[in-house]
Amino acid sequence: MGIFRYIVPFILVCIGTVLLAKGYQDWQVSRALVDSSVVAEGTIVRNAPYLSSKAGKASSLMYFPEVKFSTRDGQPVQFVSTITSRADHYKPGDKVKVYYKADNPRDALIGSFGHLWSVALIFALSGLMVTAFAAWFFWKARVGWEKADRT
Repeated sequence: MGIFRYIVPFILVCIGTVLLAKGYQDWQVSRALVDSSVVAEGTIVRNAPYLSSKAGKASSLMYFPEVKFSTRDGQPVQFVSTITSRADHYKPGDKVKVYYKADNPRDALIGSFGHLWSVALIFALSGLMVTAFAAWFFWKARVGWEKADRT
């Protein structure tokens, strides 16, 4: 019976480890992108509306910022961000930092904290919380085991 107390913390540690690893992997991808990309100044052209819907929930209106910028050699590029935002976050005419690959400028990314690091941060914090809960759960199981052995 006592061994079953440790199964839940073990599973939680495994889940926490996977989340932490995913957070680290996403951080590495963003860091590599920043290190290997060309930086340009872009301008928000418009916010392309997107109606998101989830099963059983009301639809919500989100926006994909559309950005234009020029590459180092003067080639004009326009792209739609793959990350949604609220309508009031970016306004047409706002200047933003853009990261792009010299060999594929259409595959660009807005250089904000949210666009670069938020996914990594969400996974890492989730992993830390699950791992902390697992440690607490393990501690409670161990304290309970020791009390049972004393009686």
